[in-house]
Amino acid sequence: MPEILILSAPAPALPWLRGHPGVRLSPAIETTPNLRFRQGDWEREISIGEPSVNPSGLIELIDNNPLVCADYVSVPDPWSALALIAFGPLARASMLPESPVLISSLDDPKDPELVRAFLLAMGGPDGGALQSEPGDLGSVVAATGWAVIPTPERMDDLDDLYTEAYGRSFFIHEADDDHWAPDVVQNTSMAYYKLAIAPTEEPSCLIRIQVLADVKGKLGAAQLIHALNVMVGFEESLGLDPAPTLG
Repeated sequence: MPEILILSAPAPALPWLRGHPGVRLSPAIETTPNLRFRQGDWEREISIGEPSVNPSGLIELIDNNPLVCADYVSVPDPWSALALIAFGPLARASMLPESPVLISSLDDPKDPELVRAFLLAMGGPDGGALQSEPGDLGSVVAATGWAVIPTPERMDDLDDLYTEAYGRSFFIHEADDDHWAPDVVQNTSMAYYKLAIAPTEEPSCLIRIQVLADVKGKLGAAQLIHALNVMVGFEESLGLDPAPTLG
C-alpha cells in the first residue's frame, strides 16, 4: 500500500485521517479549507464546493478514471451533496427537465448557486428551489426532494435508475424500515434514501426522494476521504468504515 502524506486538511477531516491506515499526517500539517496530500512526488488536492473544477461532484456519480488521474478534485458542499444524492441519477439520465424542489433541515445555503451549478454539470436543469426547515436532529440532516419527471414506461424503471447509480455504493443505500432513523447515519459516512412516485395518466409524474445523512460524515468530511481513496487507488471504504468518534 503506498503511503500518502497529508500536508493540510480541514479540521473536520482530521478524525477520519488519524484513523486511516493508508495515510500519514505531516508533522507540520496545516488546517486549511482543502485537503492537500503527497503521493510520492505528486502533490494533489481536494476541495469542497467548486463545481467548476473538473472533475467535481458526488463521487458515486463520477467516473473513477478521471479521479485517478486528477491533480485537483472537488466534492460538493452539504446542500449540493443532498441535491445530487436525491436528483443526480435523474439528471444524469436526462430525466429532470424541470427545476426540482429540495427541503432540508440544513440552515439556509450560503450560496444557492452552487446547487444549481452541481446539478447543471450533471445534466440537470438550470434552476431549482431550496428551502430550510431546521429540525432537532443534531448533526443529522433530513431532506425531501420533489421533481416532476416524464412518466416512465414502468415505475420500476425509476428504482432501476437509482440502483444503477447506488447499487454498488459503499455509502448510499435505499432505506428499509430498519435503516430509516437518524441514529443509523449519525457520525457515519452513510446516506440513505427513499423513493415514492405519484403516477398519473399524464405525460409526467411527481417523484419524492427523501434523504438522511450526517453533515459531519457523508455530507461533509467523509466525502474528502472517499475522494482521496479513489484518487490513490485505495479501497473506497478505507478509513471510513468503521467511522471514527466525531466530536
